[in-house]
Amino acid sequence: MSKKEMLKLALDLNQFIDASKTPSHCVAEVEKKLIANGFSRLYETDSWKLKKGDKFYVIKHESALIAGICGKKSPKDSGFRIIGSHTDSPSFKLKPKAVFTKDGYIQLTTEVYGGPIFPSWVDRELSLAGKVVVKKGKTYEIRLVDMEKPILLIPQLAIHYNRDVNESFKLNPQEHLVPVVGLTDKSVNDEFIIEMIAGKLKIKTSDILNYDLELYPYQKGEICGIGNEFIMNRGLDNKAMVHASLEAFLEAEPSDATLVIALYDNEEVGSSTTNGGKSSFSEDFLERLVNFSREDLLRSVARSYYISADGAHAFHPNYAGKFDSMNKVYMNKGPVIKINANTNYATTAESSAVFEMICNERKIPYQKFVNRADVRGGGTIGSMIASNLGVRTVDVGNAMLAMHSARETSGVEDHFWMKEALKGFLEY
Repeated sequence: MSKKEMLKLALDLNQFIDASKTPSHCVAEVEKKLIANGFSRLYETDSWKLKKGDKFYVIKHESALIAGICGKKSPKDSGFRIIGSHTDSPSFKLKPKAVFTKDGYIQLTTEVYGGPIFPSWVDRELSLAGKVVVKKGKTYEIRLVDMEKPILLIPQLAIHYNRDVNESFKLNPQEHLVPVVGLTDKSVNDEFIIEMIAGKLKIKTSDILNYDLELYPYQKGEICGIGNEFIMNRGLDNKAMVHASLEAFLEAEPSDATLVIALYDNEEVGSSTTNGGKSSFSEDFLERLVNFSREDLLRSVARSYYISADGAHAFHPNYAGKFDSMNKVYMNKGPVIKINANTNYATTAESSAVFEMICNERKIPYQKFVNRADVRGGGTIGSMIASNLGVRTVDVGNAMLAMHSARETSGVEDHFWMKEALKGFLEY
């Protein structure tokens, strides 16, 4: 495939991530693409009446989404082909009482979400985005808000006051990672945030019931490297897999199997939420596609395959000792199959073989990753989905550097190859 086509997809990925400031914004971007491609929204409160070829999606609490295309045959005869990924990334969330002043500075208290690399967040332009609960008569509605400009920073202490900074860079999130918003000689409280939101949404402050805001790095994504090899952006883990699965889903040819992409929230904090991978969201969705027949669901799952798509760790040339010398993976060498003997990943010999056959048939390069025996790796939604649904699952991802940094790096070619592999899986 041409480099031009690969670069085009990578640029589209950066645009997608730039617009996906939070999990809810990510779902909103996915919804736009689905609607543009003829999909209809279903609601959990409605009765679903679906037929062959129908294209549909459902949103859970604004930050999780599952979309499907009904197959030519019943799921009990042809199964499901499901790709799962997650919409959230490590960040910092505003506390309920966040605004205070200190010696002329306006600052915000935050709580750590997930496992961000603290030093990567300092001395860079930051902004705020999230959900706002707005009064609507006797009930409420959810609005998304994005300040869309750099209004925050977390300044580091000058080296003159911290001579050991280049030897030990330990930051306490309660004391050292408190964002600065501006300067003032007046007393300021949380009305400051409410007024900022109201101004952005053009509503009255009295209509704002609650909000859930998080910080995000303001800098947009870039293609870099001497040969345009690298994608750099925030949230590549895991919005890159959301984008790859969505593009594969929209390009896939109609199939006997029912095709599904599942985008969950809260993976970075364990998935134990109503819209996370551990929830009943997936099973409830699939059960409705077989008209609540338990037997048909079990028959369907037995014929199904699931891909858990999440970032993988590329070999880092400056930290070679952290990697298993026999199982290193590299950027732009193709999708990575992730394996763990203790089932942190759900990959089995059988599920891996299916993915490998798809890649071989379509001439897509692939790699296999295993951690050093003395290094504990991360987890994904794969094992929890496999155990909850009983579906054959393989964990895959693209090799990347600086995972969980405010600025992550992955390969331009890999994103294209992953999209093609996921498309092949949906058509399998």
